[in-house]
Amino acid sequence: MDSKREPFKTKDNNRIMCKTGDKKKSLLTCVKGCIAHKAAGVLLNPSEKPAPESTNSQCNVGISNGVPPGPPSLSMWSEELARTMLAMNILAEQEYAAEIFNYMMRTQCYHVFRSGDIPKSVTAEMRNVLLDWLVQVHEYLALEEETLYLAVYLMNSYIRSHKIHTSMLQLLASTCLFIACKVEESLIPEPAELCFMMEDAFSKKDLMRMERKVLNRLKFDLRYTQPLYFLRLLSITGKCPEKTLYLAMYFMELTLREADGLTIEPALLACAALRLAHMVLALECRSLNSDLKWPGVLHLYSYRDAELISSQQLMAQFALRGEAKSTWQKYSRPQKHEVSTEPALNAKNLIRCISSLSVIPV
Repeated sequence: MDSKREPFKTKDNNRIMCKTGDKKKSLLTCVKGCIAHKAAGVLLNPSEKPAPESTNSQCNVGISNGVPPGPPSLSMWSEELARTMLAMNILAEQEYAAEIFNYMMRTQCYHVFRSGDIPKSVTAEMRNVLLDWLVQVHEYLALEEETLYLAVYLMNSYIRSHKIHTSMLQLLASTCLFIACKVEESLIPEPAELCFMMEDAFSKKDLMRMERKVLNRLKFDLRYTQPLYFLRLLSITGKCPEKTLYLAMYFMELTLREADGLTIEPALLACAALRLAHMVLALECRSLNSDLKWPGVLHLYSYRDAELISSQQLMAQFALRGEAKSTWQKYSRPQKHEVSTEPALNAKNLIRCISSLSVIPV
């Protein structure tokens, strides 16, 4: 969408301000705490799974076997984590950091999909068009990045458990975005605003009806371990440049469109995206083979190289296709360091990067 577009009425008078002021502040504090708590789970061994609460066949999806154990405890990284949490302005939750870190890393497997979870009736082309529109709406409304990831996760979860006609996909996407806003945002878009974005193809009543259906189908379980949480803590701990962080975010957002991207654990996705971003930017210095593992964050990885490389290759292939036009435009803006327009992201360099990953010993 055009960067010079006029806002839909005004930002303030067109949003529903959260009426539970103190409760909302408390919720935001908890969410900020969870950002660090979830992300530091990268320090733990992802092969340690929680005891399943039920016979959930989804639990082991995307989890590797035989992963070498990570550090035995967080004590050896306590000073580094403390500095990172200070940089993220997270202080009140430090007392429970280790427990929440461990819990989020151990339960992230519940938020991973199988490759066959998305029905064949939702083709790759349909999904790409739908996500292209959703990213434009998300950017137009100036929503948080976490809101987009949660909306896509809720949409995938609903599609996995309930058949939906393809003509209703846009309504489902809008509804999931609306629900995600209630979780992540302090200013919530008006239902009429979302209907306007759908060119009034659906009414406010349709949106409210779909919201009830989604919440009932998902049993009001809106929990999601976001890869962004892992990525931000990794980038701060590894002292990576902001440009590298945005490029990693660009690679991660590309995976939202692809069925194969849904099978990657959030922590693994963040590790692989950050590593790939470093490799791609290293191409500009012609130093692809000189520091592939980026010592600044190497010690945070508890995944095997084979797992990281497989995820990196997928993301590089997604970028090579060039189908995500709205995501490309989003990350071409100066606010995001124009990372999607990097010369290193041309086809020749991406193919070279994929080839180099194929020959790295694992």
